[in-house]
Amino acid sequence: MQTISKVRAIFTWFLRGVIGLLFLVVGIEKLTGTMGTIPFFDAIRWGQWLRYASGAVDTVGALLVFIPRFTSLGAFMITCSVGLGTFLCYTKAVFNPAFPLVMTLLAATLVWLGWRSRAA
Repeated sequence: MQTISKVRAIFTWFLRGVIGLLFLVVGIEKLTGTMGTIPFFDAIRWGQWLRYASGAVDTVGALLVFIPRFTSLGAFMITCSVGLGTFLCYTKAVFNPAFPLVMTLLAATLVWLGWRSRAA
């Protein structure tokens, strides 16, 4: 049992680092309008307000992921944001939804791991 909990803790820290850094970059890109974010939000036709809103959610969620007490909350915020992105990619057929789907699943896994570690 000790080995399993150590592996889970190491995996959780690794996932926190990856998700946190990745979505910190993604959030900043959305807020600054770089790396093709403006054309993407133009293509889904929901307006640039959604780019700012999802950029803020991604950035705040990424920062919360780095704080152990708030990891689940931050990962949940990211899961909702990227989950909506996955849905929009799929329904609007704008981009391939594979990458956002994988990120949604990883962020949801981090939510689960964070809740699980707090319950223990």
